[in-house]
Amino acid sequence: MNCGFKLIALDIDGTLITSRYTITRRTREALRAAMDSGMKVTIATGRFYHSARHIARNIGINAPLVCNDGALIKDIFTGKTVFFKPLPLETARDILHIAAKYSSFKVQIFMEDYKIYAGRGYRRLQFRRFLELSSRYSIAGCYNYLRDFVFVPAKDAGDIAGAERMMTQPPAKIVIYADPGELEIFKRDIKEKFGDSIFLTTAIKNTVDILNGEVSKARGIAVLAEMLGINRHEIIAIGDNINDMPMLEYAGLGVAMGNGPDVVKQKADFITAANDDDGVAFFIERLLQKKEGPGSRLIFSSKGLSHGGPSV
Repeated sequence: MNCGFKLIALDIDGTLITSRYTITRRTREALRAAMDSGMKVTIATGRFYHSARHIARNIGINAPLVCNDGALIKDIFTGKTVFFKPLPLETARDILHIAAKYSSFKVQIFMEDYKIYAGRGYRRLQFRRFLELSSRYSIAGCYNYLRDFVFVPAKDAGDIAGAERMMTQPPAKIVIYADPGELEIFKRDIKEKFGDSIFLTTAIKNTVDILNGEVSKARGIAVLAEMLGINRHEIIAIGDNINDMPMLEYAGLGVAMGNGPDVVKQKADFITAANDDDGVAFFIERLLQKKEGPGSRLIFSSKGLSHGGPSV
């Protein structure tokens, strides 16, 4: 069977995993069927490498992992970096100088293989967040969250000045959590200063991710596709959030999750079911002309295509 597509790029949070922080058997089976049909499957995530690696291995992706919103591409089996486009070090330092003026800012710096936290007690902070959210998760989900967010390589820097001193190499990206009013002022200021040399995106409310201006999930999957000899019209991108929009527009077929906001759905060619309704599996099953499971009524055309869209 040849459906005409050769690469599927998947977001993680809100897309591949459920709100209980697990991957369903149906989703794993659908992805395995896609790979058995000859397709490449990768993950394209805003997470840093160590937070995404185990999930990538769990589904057995057969192409390198795109992480840090496209800034880094690594082979999950060898650990080899095949692409890295960080923020220039001086730009990153200038951004931290500006960020230090705002009292509400909480800063994390994503390096190639670890995080720098501009505060104290990174693991305590993440564990407190886990306790706040853990009632939503299954037992497996609790384990997965602890593995992917709490017990990862991270260094406490004390404050933003300490983080700047600790940041001796160019970072993949800077992530800032803040009061929304201060965050909007900050975003305006750094865009005025750095222009197109930086790219701003987000996947979490009241947060901004700051990357090299030549980086996005779209750029990441474009680089990977070129390595694999695949053109953009042979790519499917599936996601649910603001930082997924560039890759949904870039790919030959952009698929938004039913749980995503309208602004994301408007950039997609198709909208599938929600992550808690096996939206990824449902779409792939339809793509591979298998069964249509629950939630099929939720898939429809966007981008001005006729109702129902082209057959897949």
